[in-house]
Amino acid sequence: MSLDPNAFPRSNSPASSESSLTRSRLQGKEGSLKKDKNYRRYASSVERALSLFDNALQEWADYISFLGRLLKALQTHPPDQPVVPHKVLVSKRLAQCLNPSLPSGVHQKALEVYTYIFGLIKLEGLSHDLPLYLPGLAPTLTFASLTVRPLFLSLVEGYIVDLEPWAIRPALKAIILALLPGLEEETSEDFEPTLRTINKLRDAAAQLETQRTSETAASGQYFWQCLFLASITNPSRRLGVLAYLNRYLPKLGIADRGPSTAGGSDPQNIPPEILAAADSVILPEPGLLIRCVASGLSDDQVLVQRNFLDLLVTHLPLSSPILQNKIAAGDIQTLVIAAVGVVTRRDMSLNRRLWAWFLGPDSQNDVSSVDGRKLSSETARSASVDGKELTQSQYFSRVGLQPLVTGLLDMIKQAPNIPSERTKPFRIALSLMDRWEIGGYIVPAVFLPTVRSVQAFESTAPENHFEEVFRSASAFFDGVESGVIFSELLRLVDYRSSGVDVDSDQVLRDLDLALFIIENFNVREEDMVQIHVPLLALSVLVKMREIPSKESTPNKQAVTAALNKVLKSLTGLLTERAFLRKTGPEKTAGNDTKGRGTDILRTVHSFYEQSKNSLELPPLPYAPKNLGEMIIREAHELAIAALESRNGDLSVHEPLDILVTLLKKLPRSRVLRDRKLYEALSQRLGSGKDKPTTASFSVISTIASTVTSLFFIHTPGFYISYEDACDLITPLVNQLWWYLSPPQSKVSRGSRPLLMAPALNFLD
Repeated sequence: MSLDPNAFPRSNSPASSESSLTRSRLQGKEGSLKKDKNYRRYASSVERALSLFDNALQEWADYISFLGRLLKALQTHPPDQPVVPHKVLVSKRLAQCLNPSLPSGVHQKALEVYTYIFGLIKLEGLSHDLPLYLPGLAPTLTFASLTVRPLFLSLVEGYIVDLEPWAIRPALKAIILALLPGLEEETSEDFEPTLRTINKLRDAAAQLETQRTSETAASGQYFWQCLFLASITNPSRRLGVLAYLNRYLPKLGIADRGPSTAGGSDPQNIPPEILAAADSVILPEPGLLIRCVASGLSDDQVLVQRNFLDLLVTHLPLSSPILQNKIAAGDIQTLVIAAVGVVTRRDMSLNRRLWAWFLGPDSQNDVSSVDGRKLSSETARSASVDGKELTQSQYFSRVGLQPLVTGLLDMIKQAPNIPSERTKPFRIALSLMDRWEIGGYIVPAVFLPTVRSVQAFESTAPENHFEEVFRSASAFFDGVESGVIFSELLRLVDYRSSGVDVDSDQVLRDLDLALFIIENFNVREEDMVQIHVPLLALSVLVKMREIPSKESTPNKQAVTAALNKVLKSLTGLLTERAFLRKTGPEKTAGNDTKGRGTDILRTVHSFYEQSKNSLELPPLPYAPKNLGEMIIREAHELAIAALESRNGDLSVHEPLDILVTLLKKLPRSRVLRDRKLYEALSQRLGSGKDKPTTASFSVISTIASTVTSLFFIHTPGFYISYEDACDLITPLVNQLWWYLSPPQSKVSRGSRPLLMAPALNFLD
């Protein structure tokens, strides 16, 4: 997309031909004048006046004297010769006399000379020489005193705006920039004259537009494109642009908001008057309007940002059918991201306007309190359109959610390795949580990409940079609801079973991210430890049982190892009090604790889905006591499956270690009363008929350690009776005897390898 207004085609047009003819005629006339004696005398007088500039200018009064001499020299022109000799040098000296450091008296005199020259060469000559005089004249309003401003405005209004449209067109942006300082103060005496002058320019540009396109409805397009470009490329002129836009930018929204208008799904339903007004500001390049507003929203001045947000609310609401149907998705995303960027200032005046734009024209800042939590008044009140209601939350989700989420994800993905840029998406997302109608949609969508970005940054950034980014990420993390955090963690660990073979790398990356979150961020809040950690631990155990031990492959082994790491981190967070607390019947859903793994996962997912749609935590899927039983049951069955497996002896240690750890941390359970674990241990010890190996010794050592630990958990003999423990001694000794026999170990018992310690402890 070209942002150059001069990119519009000019060749082969009537205006272009007219310009060429005028230029040729004037050049021929000046050539013949050089042979005239009166002209040579006139030119010599102007040249002598110009020479004073190089010799005698010491004080500001000398400038006035020089300008007076130059004016008198110009006034000696022959009546039939309305030209300015040495005009390039004349324009240069006049521009130098408009230096901001000179007093206003010099500026007034310079404008007097400009006025005389423009009157002398008339509109025809000025049309040709405008590129010569305008550069020196244009900056005047930026520094002009109160006495100089009216002279400048009368000069522009009296001469420049009356030029032929073909002459104004190439200089339109420069002329607009020259006039915009006059609009910065609406209470000044120069405001209305400046506004009138700019409107005349708009009409002049529209005349040429109409001649070229033969479409009166399209008139003014080129003027608006130049105005937008002026704002984009010149931050110092944005206050003037705002003053003009507030008065003359067409309002592109519809007063009512609701399902029939919010989505803007049918372009045919756009009212003709809105469509006609919109064409003048979005054609031929709608992106310029968007970038004009976006650049203003990114301005360094709070006042400019505030006024551009006001402009969005009043003239370009998110539900605007023009915005939804006539503007490219990428441009809407640019606008939304620029708008949401204002939250990093932590300025309430900016945030209030942003909420009004995101949540619709009826957005109010008053809030009510329900059960100690603040709720927007729109949660109870909604707009009614065509008999349908649309709350603020629904309004945002329909018209603003997608571009905002996409924009934030792009920011996270494309952020350079600069801490300030890396932390910007985190700070924006954290601020959006101030309004749950927005944050409730945004946070779940950007949570995992945000944390994944931090994880990736750790491996590439210097330590001090990572610490800065991690602090911002931690602040964002701490602001996220616990239910959202563990809902996303559940998504990471509950991979598709087919993904282990199809895309094991992605499964491993997700599990690694889950481990990174648990080990690095604050997941030790009381509600997390009591409600969410047990549910996640149960879910991980279910996923571990889904991997068939009889069909072990390298991919499945890697996934199992990753799940083991996640589960170990979670078991470190489990506390006995989480399973001893009492809840009323209304606080639990009363689900069957004997459900299968898929049923358990479905129930836990349903719990978190309900929590997203409610400000209050829904009933727990399982009572705390039952949840503890289910966790031990899953770990118990996992340990039995590992003992019964024949796919490698090294796979036994982790399941048995997890079971022992959980039995130590959780309240007493009756799951082991069925003696299935004892039977699996006996069967595994009784199957050792082949020659023992180092791998098989690790199994024997693990079993010995497990039986010892089981016997002493809570009270001796609670999980494995004294009789059962004694029954296991004989097969254990038979297995261990080979390692204890003299041919295999020539050292004393006290110095035997530490690997044998668990087995020896059991025998003791």
